[in-house]
Amino acid sequence: MAIYKVKKIKKNIQNINELMVSEFLIEGNDKALLLDTGMDIFNIKKFILGLTDKELIVVNSHFHPDHSNGNRKFKKVLIGENDLPTFTNEDPYFALVNAISKGVYREYPKSRLLMPLIKKVFMTKKGKTKYEPLKDGDKIDLGKRELIVKDFPGHTPGSITLLDKKNKLILMGDSCNMATWMFTNPDCSLHEYANTARSYYTDVKSEGFKKMLGSHEPFAHKINFIYDYANWVDKLTPEKALKQFNLPGTKSPLCIAVKPNLKHGIFACLYFAHQCEDIK
Repeated sequence: MAIYKVKKIKKNIQNINELMVSEFLIEGNDKALLLDTGMDIFNIKKFILGLTDKELIVVNSHFHPDHSNGNRKFKKVLIGENDLPTFTNEDPYFALVNAISKGVYREYPKSRLLMPLIKKVFMTKKGKTKYEPLKDGDKIDLGKRELIVKDFPGHTPGSITLLDKKNKLILMGDSCNMATWMFTNPDCSLHEYANTARSYYTDVKSEGFKKMLGSHEPFAHKINFIYDYANWVDKLTPEKALKQFNLPGTKSPLCIAVKPNLKHGIFACLYFAHQCEDIK
């Protein structure tokens, strides 16, 4: 029996928590939308169909396995065009996991025994799901409730957010949260991400959005979190890391930076040392 914790966010918006990650169910008069499919520990499709009888649209905020491993339960999934999966090393996350795995195998040959577990936990299953791209500005009509797709790359090349204009709420996925993982997209510099985040903030502020809700945090942030986090990330260097780790198969040390913040609680970031430089 699946064990999910369901919390009402707004009228017809529910947070479905699965251990360390949340999915979101948004309902309109005619259709419902599921943002992310989780880790596939439980049967997300069966659970969601027990919450709504409306036609269901499935969207991924990005293609990391904790948000997409349940995709194989569905016939069609919509995803940001720059995260459209190939299930090969053309996908930055797949390339990173494969590079680290090979590096670990070289240093610790017996670790190959863990390959099935690594693929199950760290790699989204292909299945028979059909993927279709979403573009920045696309509108999804649920029936008297419209959601707007807005790109917010950095965590992955194709990370997207959904804007609920009716509630002035942004469903963020992992694009910007208290502990954003930047190392999962090694070709993106922290400066590039910071500029993207500040531009995103300017856009949503001008449209009157008030709050944002991420997939790994139990509470909403005011949108000025985005601007303040971007300015902090922009100043990070390898020397400012609380800890550095050398991972086999990577081009520079993995850095972890953490800083308490009176306004927002805490800022944290995981990044490779080379991402502090401009990447061409």
